[in-house]
Amino acid sequence: MPQFEDFISENYDSRISTLARIKARSLGADTLVLSALTVLAYAQLEGGVKDASACVIKHVNARNMELGEIAPKLLAWRNQDEIARFRLMVDFDMIGTTSPFAPALKRRVKVKAINRRHELNQMSWAALKRLYDGFGLDLAFVERSAARIDELVDARNEAAHHGVMPKTAAALLENQVRQNVLTVENVLTDLSLQLLTFFSNRMHRR
Repeated sequence: MPQFEDFISENYDSRISTLARIKARSLGADTLVLSALTVLAYAQLEGGVKDASACVIKHVNARNMELGEIAPKLLAWRNQDEIARFRLMVDFDMIGTTSPFAPALKRRVKVKAINRRHELNQMSWAALKRLYDGFGLDLAFVERSAARIDELVDARNEAAHHGVMPKTAAALLENQVRQNVLTVENVLTDLSLQLLTFFSNRMHRR
């Protein structure tokens, strides 16, 4: 398996390189091209976040951890069905025992992988916040871009799903594209920097 840090860095470098080409191509472009570049900028956000997140979970699972060892926030995000399993275990016989859940917590489990086809297909601020919370990451920096992230999602949906051409003048739309690229760069930079120390800071563990 490739080194975790290498994958995160390579994923980041690839996305940032594409974003740089989007900025270069936006110079003097017409509204049709700028609309397409908006969709492509969004794709770097969604794809970059999905790839990095999937890599984290894959490397958590490679450690073959016990349920009781895994960070509770990660389980609450990815393995909510485990709560129902514990509820079914509760009876009066176990209540008086010293460690009623000890055997269940020793069970080795896999953190539910991200389904790239069906999950995180709308990388809105709410979705990104759930992901950050699930990994236990600091939201302070990306929270400043919450409104711009949702604006990018809306613009992408209008162009990709409805084929609606923006009514904004090309010069203004060009500036919006570059602002969108900056927002995506900021999110991917922050996410990648925090994930690089995810395992060394033992954030995968309880």
